[in-house]
Amino acid sequence: MCMDKKIFIPITILIVFVIIAIATCSGSGKVVVDYVKVPPVKYSMNTMELKVYVENSGSMDAYMCPGSNLKDAVFDYVSDLRKYAHSCTLYYINSQVIPYKGNLNSYIKDLDPVAFAKAGGDRGNTDLRKILSDVMQVHKSNTVSVLVSDCILDIPESATDFFGNCQVSIKNIFNEALAKNPNLGVVIMKLQSKFDGYWYCGSNSEKLSNVKRPYYIWVIGDKKYLSELNKKVPVTNIIGGIQEYCAYSGSMAIPFEIGKKKYVINHTGKITVQILADLNSSLQSEMLIRNISQYKTSTPAQSYIISVDKITEKGSPYSYVLNVEINNPSIIKTETITFSYPYLPSWVSETNDSTGLDLKKNIHKTTGIMPLIKGVAEAYKSSIEFGSITFNLKNK
Repeated sequence: MCMDKKIFIPITILIVFVIIAIATCSGSGKVVVDYVKVPPVKYSMNTMELKVYVENSGSMDAYMCPGSNLKDAVFDYVSDLRKYAHSCTLYYINSQVIPYKGNLNSYIKDLDPVAFAKAGGDRGNTDLRKILSDVMQVHKSNTVSVLVSDCILDIPESATDFFGNCQVSIKNIFNEALAKNPNLGVVIMKLQSKFDGYWYCGSNSEKLSNVKRPYYIWVIGDKKYLSELNKKVPVTNIIGGIQEYCAYSGSMAIPFEIGKKKYVINHTGKITVQILADLNSSLQSEMLIRNISQYKTSTPAQSYIISVDKITEKGSPYSYVLNVEINNPSIIKTETITFSYPYLPSWVSETNDSTGLDLKKNIHKTTGIMPLIKGVAEAYKSSIEFGSITFNLKNK
């Protein structure tokens, strides 16, 4: 017997609504995000001692020409750094550490070949291993050391194992420094300056006129100081700009909190969790921190970073917002997000010259810069996984 049309139509409509409702609510539910907050740490810079070293070997003379970008950049950067320092001490450095008795203004004015020669030391054969060793020997937990150098390694005639030995020496210097202060951080910047004079590398030399050559500024100190200085004195503001940047910092618990705890899973089966995090102590550049490929999740099939945004609000204890999209959150119990930085940035090998011979071809390269920076990287190789953020998800 046929069903009455008056009954059939409402039932059909009801079935359609039920199907739509089921499709719409598929995967719906409520999830609570639970976590243990890691509070941001406030640092005081009242006791910071700034020590500035400019290498005065013969290979640095040509950077001291009229119109030198190096002098402007160093003057600008150090002037800003010393505003936050308890004290500022100036030095020349080559085979020995040479204290400078004048003020910063006269120090910059005296950055010239005549003053370099008058200051003394062995200017003919400077060993970067000894320079860094001398800097770190007097480095204390409240010291920020700034080293300005062309970072050219003088290659001996028999150089079979020279670069490898240099790398190990640098690694040992920073291993010893980290044993004394596990919070030690290192920032290395590549800059460029007008160069007019003789280029030296081992027994090789060549006269250059009105060219530009790379040089480097190393900043070494407790990461609590360096992270604050990077905020107050951004390296991107240095006169003339920097060409490249890399940094090394020991692992730590990343300070973070999550503002929203309760989430409703909609028809997409996803939720987006916003994590406020302080990543300044990693000492990495904004470009690298915002690169989502530097982050890994413990459940990559369900969770991934969709963006990392810088917090511009003044006074915020956090520096970035991590936006994490989670598929099927009801099946995940715990999520861990790990932030890592590169062991050795690609620019280091691209800048490295391993022969010290064909200068015109390698005018924008530095002989031996890779073993220097790789030595630092080796000391920090267990810390390139900088830190992690963990939270739990509970069905409700």
